[in-house]
Amino acid sequence: MALMHRPPVITIMGHVDHGKTTLLDHIRKSNVAGRESGGITQHIGAYQIEFQGKKLTFIDTPGHAAFNKMRERGAKTTDIVVLVVAADDGVKPQTLESIRHIQAANVSLVVAITKADLPNVYPDVAKSQLAEHGILVHGYGGSVDAIEVSAKTGKGVDTLLDTLVTMAELNNYQADPEAPLQAVVIESTKDPRRGAVATVIVQQGTLKVRQDIIADDVGGRVKLLSDENGQSLTEVLPGCPAEIIGFEDVPAVGSRVFDTANMPSEDEVAATEAVEPGVGSARVDFDWFNTKPKLKLIIKADVQGTLEAILANLDSESTELLASGLGPVTDSELELANTSGAVILAFRVKVAKNLKEQAKTLGVKIKSYEVIYHLIEELQKQMLKLMEPGIDEVVTGEAEIIQIFEMRGERIAGCRVKTGELKKSDKYHLKRGEDTIADPQIKLMMHGKQEVDSAKAKSECGITFRQKNLQFQIGDKLIAYHLEDDEA
Repeated sequence: MALMHRPPVITIMGHVDHGKTTLLDHIRKSNVAGRESGGITQHIGAYQIEFQGKKLTFIDTPGHAAFNKMRERGAKTTDIVVLVVAADDGVKPQTLESIRHIQAANVSLVVAITKADLPNVYPDVAKSQLAEHGILVHGYGGSVDAIEVSAKTGKGVDTLLDTLVTMAELNNYQADPEAPLQAVVIESTKDPRRGAVATVIVQQGTLKVRQDIIADDVGGRVKLLSDENGQSLTEVLPGCPAEIIGFEDVPAVGSRVFDTANMPSEDEVAATEAVEPGVGSARVDFDWFNTKPKLKLIIKADVQGTLEAILANLDSESTELLASGLGPVTDSELELANTSGAVILAFRVKVAKNLKEQAKTLGVKIKSYEVIYHLIEELQKQMLKLMEPGIDEVVTGEAEIIQIFEMRGERIAGCRVKTGELKKSDKYHLKRGEDTIADPQIKLMMHGKQEVDSAKAKSECGITFRQKNLQFQIGDKLIAYHLEDDEA
């Protein structure tokens, strides 16, 4: 055994748009935040810097709620967490989620109160809110460091780094570079030119070029190692990040990487690893007796972590996942969508022009997204429509049938408009009590002997429906509505 000091692995956590990536941006003197769609981080990245001659390894976890699992996995991989809270916004929902993961992982913590350069901000409010949720900082009954920083001006950043170096020295993080290799995958993707690419952090042993490795059931040989700047490496020591090219397929995010020549026993792996189902090859169990309509989906994403986040938001009661994977939308997936009636969701992946044209001809919906929360919000809205029909309906008028006439072989509903307005072009529900008995269309609307296009509250009208033999009766209600999407 040859124990050596290793760099601490530090995870940045917090609410969306609280300045996590901008802070890390300042630390790394780069511009990651400016390159991200929508200004939010959408993948986990690993970066290493030197401060006062000491190496620090950072994991930047996405702040949006969709990345619960990625953020949780970050906490389990890390030594120290920097919890970012904006001075102008305080504790928010994703801050609370981060706190839960931090407490469960029992890791060291420092708070960075960002945007301290803004006028009329009150960092003490954020500190008191943290205390309400069990994070006790100096001056509020605890020993957690809370450092006011500004990524814009650089205020407090050196103090934060100095605190992290001190914490690392006190905790004396060690690892054995001569031990059997153990690393963890924190991001993975499939590159059209380079093949399977995985970002890892080495925990024990040494990762080397031409080493035979395995992650879960995905094997390979290390063809190329590089750092976050694209510089080639020959070996990677504990506590350091690297990008690996050489896996035969894309390994799952969170999977452990071992040297195939020094594989640990199953008991050893079980003792250090929480077993979690893989993503991207999920088997779908169909309920043949469930007659409720389901939203059929084919989901393609650019990287494994993002795919996991999307799949985590699916509700099995309202969705049916037919296929999922990484990389561009393919001809076979378009064919599957056509035969099954599925919608294709494409997150930050290419859809070839000829595929778009084919999809349009076939009537297949392909929805492309660049920002994760746009996709999740739209997905949740569609699932909600299936679970609660009418959720997106805006009622514009209500009338009651008070008389029934017959003229030229047609039944006419004599209606009194109670609220709002009825328009001939509106969508309608015909309700009896609480039950909807039909969704009729209006053929003709009359006021006295005059044909009209609308009738307002407190007026009366005679309505002829397009549906023949519609069995309405006195006391039935006619509800006019339109869909929220129609408002645009």
